[in-house]
Amino acid sequence: MIPPTTDFSLYFVTDTALCGGVERVPHVVYEAVMGGVGVVQVRDKELGDSEFSVLAKECAKAVGRAEQDSGRPAHLFVNDRLNIAADLGLNVHVGQSDAAAKEARRVLGRDLMVGLSVSSPDEARAAVAERYADVLGIGPVWATPTKNDAGPPLGPDGVTACAAFARTVGLASVAIGGINPSTATRLAGVPVDGLCVVSAIAGAEDPRHAAAEMRRLATMTLMRGRDS
Repeated sequence: MIPPTTDFSLYFVTDTALCGGVERVPHVVYEAVMGGVGVVQVRDKELGDSEFSVLAKECAKAVGRAEQDSGRPAHLFVNDRLNIAADLGLNVHVGQSDAAAKEARRVLGRDLMVGLSVSSPDEARAAVAERYADVLGIGPVWATPTKNDAGPPLGPDGVTACAAFARTVGLASVAIGGINPSTATRLAGVPVDGLCVVSAIAGAEDPRHAAAEMRRLATMTLMRGRDS
């Protein structure tokens, strides 16, 4: 179930190194939400579970503070760590490992969101048929250095094919991979619900300003897509 307050227009995935270290990630999350991010995913493949749990808690607090200060709702996902998502009552985003989305849905129930990565129209079609996920992360759109295990780039046409499957049953979708201020508008006409960025915010000197600029570009791009 996607809460009606969920705004996928600009979705931010954290990168601990680009943010400047684990201690600075919650600060970047706060600034990103203040700049217009509606959904945050906490991702760190290197931390142990106990350290990641602390990071997720701090990011949840940062999102809560930003919601209060901005007057806008935001939602937090954790990447892959289903046990931590369940313990903290947070949404989870999983990959294509066997039955990951099915297990996430079983553990989290219907009150929390499950995100699922898809990298081909066939994977999108399967996700739509199974209906365990609420939102599909489609990508990579273009080659990206922030995810070394990503599949071959889909390009706008490939993302369109995947997103079209999601729309047939009312699933949300976001495009991810190589999206930044220079590339975002190339996705105009692609029927996704949002643009997902990593380095465009995590690596910015001023994350709030960077988020505001990406929000502007995402809004313009998505409006053009809805009008097409």
